[in-house]
Amino acid sequence: MTKEEKEILAGTADTILEKPVLLIVDRLNPKWWEKIAIKLGWLKAKRKFEIRPATLGSVMKISRLMLEIEPVKDGTSPIAANYQLLSQHGERLAEVIGQAITNTEAGPSKSLVRFIRENMTGSEILTVTIVVMKQLNVSNFLSTITLMRGVSLLKPEESIASGGQSAA
Repeated sequence: MTKEEKEILAGTADTILEKPVLLIVDRLNPKWWEKIAIKLGWLKAKRKFEIRPATLGSVMKISRLMLEIEPVKDGTSPIAANYQLLSQHGERLAEVIGQAITNTEAGPSKSLVRFIRENMTGSEILTVTIVVMKQLNVSNFLSTITLMRGVSLLKPEESIASGGQSAA
């Protein structure tokens, strides 16, 4: 078994066991009252979050948010395209991360989205986005849809349920 196959199996086991991924975020820009609360020990300098495997509702919400992010196609320079994407979709990306953290129907609070936006660096956002995509585990949902439609993975033109031609 290759290293990659072992990682996939370990990731699958973690998802089945609903093993959360711990996310620790430093308060990079604490407000004046937060600085006082940190010094007095009333508030921690770091916030801890757990990202658990996403529920179907969270997968749907995150998918909707991600579909709203469209790449820049007008031939602008890569740097200008990055700035344009950040200005247009930065808030949405913070919402995606917040939804993955809360994993509830209500979604992330405005204060959580603001905290993510004001305290996470670009590299942290990339790392967390990779974790979120792993925790979404979309392949299981796609397999379920395929199974429900009765489409054979081996021969897509045949239906598993009826043994004949599928409508797709």
